[in-house]
Amino acid sequence: MDITAYPTYQTGNNEFSFCSVGDQGVIELRMRITLMDAETRFYNVGFGVWDAWKRDINDKATIRNGDTDRILATVGQKALGFLKQNPRANIAATGSVLPGELALRTRKYQMGINTYYNELSEFCNIYGFKANKLDGLIMGDWPNWDGDRVRFEQGTNYDAFLLNLKDHLYVGLR
Repeated sequence: MDITAYPTYQTGNNEFSFCSVGDQGVIELRMRITLMDAETRFYNVGFGVWDAWKRDINDKATIRNGDTDRILATVGQKALGFLKQNPRANIAATGSVLPGELALRTRKYQMGINTYYNELSEFCNIYGFKANKLDGLIMGDWPNWDGDRVRFEQGTNYDAFLLNLKDHLYVGLR
């Protein structure tokens, strides 16, 4: 990938800090990879603005700092690094799926996957998740949404994404 990622600093087990630098100044962001299901080795990637007062990530905040691609490159590179260290893991990401402005993060993820699809698909299986919806609302709670995981196809909209390493990369990494 040809976008320079921000330097990251490990702040916890599978948690990293980095700073967005742009139009709104310097803003601390955090990324966390969380085990959701040990049996299926299912991990969730989350990131957002670090709320020092609450000591937690605010993944609903929008900062408009003019560096979205660099932020996503940073998160993506750390997620891929995690997969290389945990070759049997399944890593998933979704932005907010609420209608309106907060749904942009999921769209940005999709745009990033589309942009780097050829490179990613060489070593990753890429899936999209299409959630079942009732009156525009997803049925179930993340990560247990009702719906279907399908092979990612460019030009198709999804509600979440899942990546794992292709089997041939497991050799020598076990």
